[in-house]
Amino acid sequence: MNAKSLLLLTFFISFSSLAMWFDGLERDLNGVKPGVTIAGREVERLLPGEVRQVVMELALQYHRYPVEPRIDKASGRIIPEKDGNLLDVVGCQEMIMNAPAGAQLEVPLLPVKPRYSSLELAAAQEVVGQYQTWVSGSSDRHQNIALAARGVNNVLLWPGESFSFNDTVGPRTPERGYLPAPIFLLGAQVMDYGGGVCQVASTVYNAALNAGLRIDERHAHTRPVHYVPEGHDATVAYPYLDLRFSNTREGPLIVKSGLSGGRLWVKIMGRSK
Repeated sequence: MNAKSLLLLTFFISFSSLAMWFDGLERDLNGVKPGVTIAGREVERLLPGEVRQVVMELALQYHRYPVEPRIDKASGRIIPEKDGNLLDVVGCQEMIMNAPAGAQLEVPLLPVKPRYSSLELAAAQEVVGQYQTWVSGSSDRHQNIALAARGVNNVLLWPGESFSFNDTVGPRTPERGYLPAPIFLLGAQVMDYGGGVCQVASTVYNAALNAGLRIDERHAHTRPVHYVPEGHDATVAYPYLDLRFSNTREGPLIVKSGLSGGRLWVKIMGRSK
């Protein structure tokens, strides 16, 4: 190594040592005090920018979205809401920077309340709209109606939310238990999987009408049907023709549906006032 290279190496080492000395001095003056931890994580001597990075990582780790109350689809039981958590980023950073030496800090979490309460669901016990139709036809048609009615049962709609029959019931396929039964296609009666499901859609439609809800989409059959008066039917064909309506009331609505005594019934539960 020549003298020039040796001089450059000596200068580099001296400069690096000086930079490390200044860095250590800045950490002693402006960094977190020695021995400070937060949630078991060591943060001593970290500078403000580094502390902010730690706080952002903690925010991602501890953030929890609130869970709204809901209805158990199978039983109709109310499942209560859960609060969420939100880390106070600014407050957390200030707390760390101002902590005394050896402090063991906990993450400062702010509670985030759900938008709705299970008490609102418990209050939705009045029938605000209902309708029933008589079920006839083959056992396969009965099974299709029972499957669709089960899909509609215990559906929750918060204010402003929309009901979609197709999204709620899903495709009417053999893999999902639907059987061939008569349907109307281009004015003719043919056999297809899910025949009879339109009776469920029509019953839901009339219950929604009786509840005074806004109908967003509804299609008539190409021929009159026997289970509702003319003009009160609603045909559906997944995924093209749908029945949709919106909860225009102030409180939640719960759609109930079932079969009893040869009748298909739909009730829309809510608060009358």
